[in-house]
Amino acid sequence: MTRSALEIFLPAFILVYFGILVLWSRISKRKRIPVQIATTAHKQIQWIDSLFRAKLVAVVLIVFVYTYFPDYYRWAGPLDMLDHPVINTIGVLLLKASLVWIIVAQLNIDRSAFMIDHGIGSIKSEKLIVYAEKLILSGLVFMFFGICITISSVLTILIFLLGFLLLERLLRV
Repeated sequence: MTRSALEIFLPAFILVYFGILVLWSRISKRKRIPVQIATTAHKQIQWIDSLFRAKLVAVVLIVFVYTYFPDYYRWAGPLDMLDHPVINTIGVLLLKASLVWIIVAQLNIDRSAFMIDHGIGSIKSEKLIVYAEKLILSGLVFMFFGICITISSVLTILIFLLGFLLLERLLRV
């Protein structure tokens, strides 16, 4: 993909991605599931979740600067040798796959919430919540990887690596 096509695609992708990520729970009939016991694992997931939110804001800012202020994008340390249409297309495909991943994760969260709400299954509600949260966060890491490939810069690589390390830590919980 060329830079001009990316300047159209990336803001639209971010809007759709955030729409699915943030507005899904408001649109669906999902109820809030209270966690009765504040376990160490739950506290750690909340901490990692807040770090992921900060990284999402950073990605939105990078895409905004890349699209609307390309002269200021130099502060992100762009890697010009990776700015090739084939590499950018691979990154866009990864971004589209991460969008599908997030949709599947949201559907899984809805299914888990339905099971908890109706008392179906024998898995504790906390385990279902942790599993669903891990799915969402792994989809975010996949999105960070797609951004890293699409608009390669030192900053996007650092964001991806930080997300990968946080996800690895989360998977050990």
